[in-house]
Amino acid sequence: MTKEEIDIDFFRKLDLKVGKILEAEDVEKSSKLIKIRVSLGGREKTILSGIRKTYKSSDLIGKKVIIIDNLKPTMIMGLESQGMLLAASDEEGISLLTVDKDIEEGSSIS
Repeated sequence: MTKEEIDIDFFRKLDLKVGKILEAEDVEKSSKLIKIRVSLGGREKTILSGIRKTYKSSDLIGKKVIIIDNLKPTMIMGLESQGMLLAASDEEGISLLTVDKDIEEGSSIS
């Protein structure tokens, strides 16, 4: 399914960054959510992600992932999520988008 086309100005509004996962823990009372603390260089964010059926919390530590940094915070199950991890999905599960080199945390994606 192809979604509506967007123009380049809309895309430029997204603040995509490289983040390093510092901590990850399963969210109690949820079979899907993991609470993740991500370093963006000089600052950190907490992100809730529905990837628990594919990833173990302990396996996420140290991964460098791509996040949407300027997503408005939202409350999920009483916890604040301050961004979004980017991932691809198919019938076999979810695959987090990562970088293929050891690039600095907080680096911008363009």
